[in-house]
Amino acid sequence: MLHLNSPGNYGGEIILFFDFHVNDDLKLVDEVERLGYGGLALFSNSKENKHENASGSGTSSRVNSIKIYKGTLIHAKNPEIMRQKVKKSRKKAHVIMVHGGDQKINRAACEDPQVDILSVPYMKRRDCGINHVMAKKAAHNEVAIELNIGYLTKTKYYRHYKVLSHFREILKLKRKYNFPLIITSDAKSIYDLHTPQDLMALSRCFGMERGEAENALSETPLKIIERSNIRNKVVVEGVKLID
Repeated sequence: MLHLNSPGNYGGEIILFFDFHVNDDLKLVDEVERLGYGGLALFSNSKENKHENASGSGTSSRVNSIKIYKGTLIHAKNPEIMRQKVKKSRKKAHVIMVHGGDQKINRAACEDPQVDILSVPYMKRRDCGINHVMAKKAAHNEVAIELNIGYLTKTKYYRHYKVLSHFREILKLKRKYNFPLIITSDAKSIYDLHTPQDLMALSRCFGMERGEAENALSETPLKIIERSNIRNKVVVEGVKLID
């Protein structure tokens, strides 16, 4: 995958890296760019999704040379509310992320092609939150499963092994069913941010190969944006605007 004007050069290929889970604070943007990313998605930290009705309606912006995408993080008590919020937010954001953990929400998110990312499906769980059925659904609907590094680093040290085991379980399912996988920082401050190289090195702790980590930081976010752009050109189902 070749991208001109992008920050990382590996074996002659220039790879554009993204962090698709950063708190909606423009103070973080300069730091993300300095760390070597070409783009990021900003999310409100509010469970009420106060930015759902913000201006922008799905148009990206650029600060310095970094591309910024608008994200909406969906918190819902049940699948029906989740689907309603996703439908309401779809044209107002590039990236729709559903906060997981509850098994019914995890499954509903994997079954919904309007969802881009299922966030922390393993939160407060004994298992990874994804089973074989959900993995197949996520692959079919192109729903990315998040490996949230912020969740890992902020978990109490004696529970790190549990989060790492969840990541390993998800990685095994990904290799079998080939759903999208995405690595994010879930950064709330500049101290939560990491370089792409650091994240790829850390990913080795839960068994990822370098190419898999690169794809999770580059290819998956790019495909999410490509799908978002296609959706914006669809007038009705089956009818698309031609440039």
